[in-house]
Amino acid sequence: MSRFNEIEIALVERLRALKAKPGRTINLLDVSTPLNAAGYERDEILDVLSALEQDGILAFAPADRLRIVKPLPD
Repeated sequence: MSRFNEIEIALVERLRALKAKPGRTINLLDVSTPLNAAGYERDEILDVLSALEQDGILAFAPADRLRIVKPLPD
């Protein structure tokens, strides 16, 4: 498994733990802080978030928040 896929899985699991669903916004720090503590670098997390944004799953929102646009991938 690539590092990118590993981070994507961890990120999606974290979003699920925060009960992320379409129409909801999530504080970016609530997502990134635990992932940083697990050993993932800020830039790696941002790369995965950017890919999810390109896929239309989430969008970056004002005030360091993520807006969930579509259901999270399985």
